[in-house]
Amino acid sequence: MATSKTILISLSLLLSLTACPREPATDQTLEGTSWVLLKFSLKDGEIQEPQGEKPITLKFKADQASGFAGCNAYFASYKYVAPSGQLHFDGIGATEKYCAGLMEQEKQYLNLLEKAQNYSVRPGQLEVSSPDGKLLFEKESAGVPGQEP
Repeated sequence: MATSKTILISLSLLLSLTACPREPATDQTLEGTSWVLLKFSLKDGEIQEPQGEKPITLKFKADQASGFAGCNAYFASYKYVAPSGQLHFDGIGATEKYCAGLMEQEKQYLNLLEKAQNYSVRPGQLEVSSPDGKLLFEKESAGVPGQEP
């Protein structure tokens, strides 16, 4: 009788756990990931799409971030706290090439990175938030222009 009761309780517990699906957990790890900018917004809330021939990218390796900002390559150190979603970039540096029509966008992008405070990862997407706006990236995949081999 005790065995039947144990089986019945176990089955009830199993059914209750599978009957109410939970929100899938997303991996908040940034290290070793690569992203392509889809769009960004500034304080005024206006959503902008990146301009230029090559995509704007963000790559995380160890404690260094790097990528292409629309005209110039850039690099920075970064720190993040996955459980709380905090993200900070330090010492952002970039090459100094001039590209007509792209310099303001690049300046805005690097400013948003420099002031980053939070991030969240959803399946295939990364959102970086700062007091000055937000950046929305998609996970970089093979065959995307601008990806390093």
